[in-house]
Amino acid sequence: MFYFLSKTVGHLINIGLMHGIILFALFALLFLNKTRRFALYGLVCVTAFSLLITAIPVGTILSRTLETRFERPDLDQTEFAGILTLSGSVDPGSYLSRGEVQFLSAPDRVFTMLRLANQYPQKPVIFTGGDGALSDRGFSEAAVLSNWLGESKMRTPNMYFETKARNTYENAINSLEMAYGKWPALAKKPWILVTSADHMPRAVGVFRQVGWNVIPYPVGRITSDDIHLASLNVSGGIKSLSHGLREWVGLTAYYWTGRSNEWFPGPKSEATTN
Repeated sequence: MFYFLSKTVGHLINIGLMHGIILFALFALLFLNKTRRFALYGLVCVTAFSLLITAIPVGTILSRTLETRFERPDLDQTEFAGILTLSGSVDPGSYLSRGEVQFLSAPDRVFTMLRLANQYPQKPVIFTGGDGALSDRGFSEAAVLSNWLGESKMRTPNMYFETKARNTYENAINSLEMAYGKWPALAKKPWILVTSADHMPRAVGVFRQVGWNVIPYPVGRITSDDIHLASLNVSGGIKSLSHGLREWVGLTAYYWTGRSNEWFPGPKSEATTN
């Protein structure tokens, strides 16, 4: 039920999608005499909202707050048992329609995994993630990536792939099961967690909750240190707001449903600081 609801809410908070649906509905109402005034007021409000989130970088502020929550550690000065990398890099549409592996949304996750797997060949490296769609499309990002890396001669012996997880919670549960099955002596030790910087707070909260001892290693930061008034790029402002809002809603949903014991996880868990 949680998985279904989370995906449904994810579509509803897609600002770009909702923006288009509302505009289409308002334009349709313009052709009816009884609703023409309402439609005009609605179009004025939507236009004002679009300009507001374009001029004031609300989405950037939301994302930057998430991205700066954790600092990247110096791994040469850090003791860790292995490396965890979350899926979200391979474009399912390109693979399912053309059989091509394209890295669109978060390629830094895979590139970082490759670098660390070669830099620390004695450490196990887990890549976790199947398909995040509601319906079964016969796609698993981990399986696709495993085959692609093997064919490209880039897969190293210390890489392992968990192919079933559909969301961050299942990433944590399934990879922990794999760790206890393959390396029980290492499962309770610290592991490096690699994911996008804005996704890291939610991932840390979930992984801590299920029993992982993780060291965050954020990658793929998309915001800059300085925040300025945005340019008049309406589509960019809508996309930015949708992206940032999605993570904050996800943080709240995971906290409310007990999948994370912290609403906004930080460098140290509440259990450690109390």
